[in-house]
Amino acid sequence: MATKKAAPKQKAVSPEKVRDKNPVLTVQISEARMLRKEILESVREVIIFMQGYERFRKLQEDKVALFAKLRLQLRDINRLIDSGLRKDLPQGKLRPLSKLAMPEKPRAQEMPLERAPSPAPAEMPSSEQQVRSGLDELEAQLQDIENQLRKVA
Repeated sequence: MATKKAAPKQKAVSPEKVRDKNPVLTVQISEARMLRKEILESVREVIIFMQGYERFRKLQEDKVALFAKLRLQLRDINRLIDSGLRKDLPQGKLRPLSKLAMPEKPRAQEMPLERAPSPAPAEMPSSEQQVRSGLDELEAQLQDIENQLRKVA
């Protein structure tokens, strides 16, 4: 004779527990179009600011590259003066003007500035392309936002 097992009793679930598991997350916003327009305008301003920052960063990179190029040129000029010009000029008994004109002042302790190595001239187009692509992407986003603003207004 087979005995039947009783099925376990299910507990009754109260409506409060059902609400806790699936909370309602809707919020009514008055003047949703105006809020959307304000948000889009603020995003537009952020993108314009980012474009200005990209231009500034590009100028800084160009400035660093120009200073590196100038440093190399000065090093070459000093090397040429030391190797070629000094041996061709006669030695004189005059003291250098810089020591006579200016007495030495004690300098504050100078710490050398450590900078990241500037990119080689061959690498410049790739970084310029990256900046350009970033600016193009920002401009495309700006156009999208302005189009959305026209639709809202």
